[in-house]
Amino acid sequence: MKASRRHVLARRAASRGQALVEYIVIASVLAAAMFTVEFGGRTAAQYLADMIRAFFRNLSYFISLP
Repeated sequence: MKASRRHVLARRAASRGQALVEYIVIASVLAAAMFTVEFGGRTAAQYLADMIRAFFRNLSYFISLP
């Protein structure tokens, strides 16, 4: 019984390690795409930064209203 329990625990640990590798691969592909793919002459990172800047500009305007 102890041997089979160790086997199950070892398989779970290997599964967790595989998920971490998959997460790192997907995150690195998305990060690379943010700086290489262009939308109208701007990268996705520049577009995202512009949208965040516009959001905070509009938010500060809204807060300043009486």
